[in-house]
Amino acid sequence: MSVELSINGQTLPFAVNTEIQQTYEDFGGFTLLRLGAGAAVPQQSWRKTRTTLSAQGVAPPGLDAIDWMQPVTLGCVAARSIQSASNIINIPAERRTDAPPYGWAVLSDGLLKPTPVAVSGNTATLTPIPGAAGYQVLWYPLLTVHAITGVQVSYDAAGAAATWELTCEEI
Repeated sequence: MSVELSINGQTLPFAVNTEIQQTYEDFGGFTLLRLGAGAAVPQQSWRKTRTTLSAQGVAPPGLDAIDWMQPVTLGCVAARSIQSASNIINIPAERRTDAPPYGWAVLSDGLLKPTPVAVSGNTATLTPIPGAAGYQVLWYPLLTVHAITGVQVSYDAAGAAATWELTCEEI
């Protein structure tokens, strides 16, 4: 499934993001401490998501009017996923409504078989598949973020291509 990037509810034109990539990473107040004998003790006080979007197209993204000092709503293009032995999986509430969750049955030979997903609240129920070893549900996040530095844009006049990057941190 393919969805288009949206920022503050505005979908970016295809010419802006003909080639787009998105990465996710956790950041926050967490660490792995070591005791005197070397035993690991994980500690965490908070955890958030940082995401970076990079794209190339024939035009710059047209985001210069956004006040990057204010929170921004980011409709992500890269799906997140949870795998479970059960076909009933809780998913985050912060997800796009214009791109419904979808799922696969994980077969015992490691192959994936698409299976319908019904969502009620934040619970995804995947249609059972005989012989499935597990299930995987995927959804597109809708994140409220800060992107203080805004968009970094470059333009190759000879190649008629604009490239841009945006790094955001979940509020």
